[in-house]
Amino acid sequence: MLNLTDTLNQLKNVQAQPAVSLFLPTHRTFPDNQQDVIALKNQLKQLEERLLADYDKRLVAQILEQIHHQTKDLNPNYHLDSLAIFATADSAQVLRLPFPTQERIVIDQQFSVRDFIRELSYAVQYYVVVISREVGRLIKASNDRVIHEFSVDDSDLNERLPHGAFPVQNDNLYSTSGAERATAANEDRLLKEFLNRVDKNVQTVRASEPLGLVIVGDRRNISFYESICDQPNAIIFSVDNVTQLEQGSAQHIIDSIQTELKSHQQQLHQQHAQQLDELYASDRVVTDLQQIYQAVLQNNVDTLYVQQGYMQTGWVDTDQQRIYLDQAHAPDSAQATDDVINHIIDAAQQHAANIVFIPADYLQSKAPLTLMSRYAV
Repeated sequence: MLNLTDTLNQLKNVQAQPAVSLFLPTHRTFPDNQQDVIALKNQLKQLEERLLADYDKRLVAQILEQIHHQTKDLNPNYHLDSLAIFATADSAQVLRLPFPTQERIVIDQQFSVRDFIRELSYAVQYYVVVISREVGRLIKASNDRVIHEFSVDDSDLNERLPHGAFPVQNDNLYSTSGAERATAANEDRLLKEFLNRVDKNVQTVRASEPLGLVIVGDRRNISFYESICDQPNAIIFSVDNVTQLEQGSAQHIIDSIQTELKSHQQQLHQQHAQQLDELYASDRVVTDLQQIYQAVLQNNVDTLYVQQGYMQTGWVDTDQQRIYLDQAHAPDSAQATDDVINHIIDAAQQHAANIVFIPADYLQSKAPLTLMSRYAV
């Protein structure tokens, strides 16, 4: 399955003349999602008109051909909240996004992906393992939105799953004799064997995208799963009061764990705020924007703490390694950018720095951008 964050980071580095980014709000359910087909056709018509105003017909035809090749078999029944199309004359990629966007077309030399990378950075992405005596389900989610429930339709993945497609069925309930299931000890053993098969599938999925796990079931099954889980440290919390475990929709499951998820998010923010409190008197803390940028370029960065939503329009002189916030003092060689904070974040990510996003309320008037360096500046 596609790793959305990795894909967006790869698209961020693409340069082309032109690079087309097209965004369309979509619908998750029938019959509303049938409107998405018409809306996409209309937007592609607008794109063609805009491209023909500035580019050669042959080039425009190549871009549209790439898009049509990727969208001709697009099934609206799998839509999330938005559709994003990124295209050049050589390739096109279609992404389903688990958050709403505004309908727009951006024609530039790079794809317009930074806002979406930020959006995903703010969110908690996770897997929900739903377990009962009979069934094991797996759902991928971001905050309060379902991204995907794994099923028999995941043909490429299912070939690698050791115990077949999700949902995993507990065949022991019916293939084992009543006498073998008669004692409580045997019943527990058989249930743990089933949950172990579920977990082997879960860990195979996590090998490609190692997100945290939320375990949903009754208290007994959750306890058993925690005892057999190959990666128990991956479990971020569990919920034992969710109804309709086997037949409830994926969104019903995600809706049912939001109280616990918000509590988990608050704990994370509090931990990060406490870390900042402890570090702020250190000689390894940098809050000046220019010094932060230079420290990042020198690979002297451990963790970059960023206030959620913080942006700063400016100009970057990559030769002199300087940031200018005042247009009047920006040299001719400076590279204009919509947001120099994104530029700093990108540079920090290239050096494998840890990026932490914190809501403003948790900063308690601290700087909106703080760098914890590897060594004193």
